[in-house]
Amino acid sequence: MTDERTSTALRRAVLAVTLLDQGALAELETRERAVVRPRTLDGSLLEIPWDELVAAAGDPSGRLPDTLVQRRLARWLRLRIALDEMLHAAGDEAPEVRQRIVSRVRPRALPHDHPLHPGEAWTRRTVLGGALDVGLALRGYDDDGRPDPDEVGLLPAGVLDALGLDVGLASARADCYLADMAALAGERLHRDPTAVLRPLGDADVLTLLASGTFRTALVDGQGMRSAAIPMRSRGWLDLGRIDPAFAAAASQLTEPDDRGFPRPVLVTADEVTLVRAGGDSVRQSLADPAPAEQGRPARRGA
Repeated sequence: MTDERTSTALRRAVLAVTLLDQGALAELETRERAVVRPRTLDGSLLEIPWDELVAAAGDPSGRLPDTLVQRRLARWLRLRIALDEMLHAAGDEAPEVRQRIVSRVRPRALPHDHPLHPGEAWTRRTVLGGALDVGLALRGYDDDGRPDPDEVGLLPAGVLDALGLDVGLASARADCYLADMAALAGERLHRDPTAVLRPLGDADVLTLLASGTFRTALVDGQGMRSAAIPMRSRGWLDLGRIDPAFAAAASQLTEPDDRGFPRPVLVTADEVTLVRAGGDSVRQSLADPAPAEQGRPARRGA
């Protein structure tokens, strides 16, 4: 670990996680060199070194809020325990189980300051423009590492390494998956260029936007397009037809974990750029006069 201060803060965070959780994390015990938990199958101990948890917290300077550090640790520990249990119970079939886990790895893109972002170590690449970081996710778990067959939750950096799984293969499969979904989403957009942007498969709108294939289809030879993507599951093009207050208001009304960009973005085939902050779009919208009514109101008969 980095220093005594970090060690104390990390131990305090792990203790809080074990006390507040009513599932697998409640069985964790802290020891001098590791955190341990008895495996369900035979009672043998799973040992998780403190160095792994330092990386999981992603807070070497001790500046992040305690709640965020605890959430990162809880997510990381739940996945670490669940996948270890799966591999330990597999016995001779462990190679097949390893392949199955790797096959469920998916891509995921998030804004750098998104509340779900697991930290710098999670980022595999950043899309030009600096608005989107791309990392990995895992089908079958939610964003807090709890089992859910319908969800695709964040996969923090280090979990696959700690289990001896092939991170390079998992990343390559995730890239192939994104390429396939982006191509299909591009075809869907070509059929209906005015349609609302929606997820496809296990790729939400932010993740599709991380693909050059999808951005090229979205721009469609125009060089640049603007988009409002206030939530991960929906996006709107042609902002000239949308209330200027819409993107900010929709973002604020969306649950933090489900938010996209707080402001519109500019998209080219190579970049995604968040427009600069400034002005009061809500006040501007309310101050604009209502458009003149077209035509004359119908008259009732005498």
